[in-house]
Amino acid sequence: MNIRFHEQLYSDGISERKLASIQKKIKKWVPKLDVFLVVLPLGNEGLLEIYWYPELLQPYYRKMDQDLIVVGICKKRDAAITLIEQMLLDSGICNGNILLKNYFGEIE
Repeated sequence: MNIRFHEQLYSDGISERKLASIQKKIKKWVPKLDVFLVVLPLGNEGLLEIYWYPELLQPYYRKMDQDLIVVGICKKRDAAITLIEQMLLDSGICNGNILLKNYFGEIE
């Protein structure tokens, strides 16, 4: 699996410097316990998914052919849920549009 970070990356108040450090460690598959990733769905169903980063270090995920597109990074699961709420509001869900892949420009 290849992990890509979207240019419009959401975070829960993590500084730019710390965010860059976290991204670098994730790219190198360095274990980091206090990181949750909000990603576009791995399948064709759903809006967004939340993964605890150490979960993605398992062989099942590492062997996947599909790219994992990270759209949010947080330190707690609750913060990840809040980020998803913000993403939905920013994408125009109030207007009935819930196509987040369109919002993030990742149309397949």
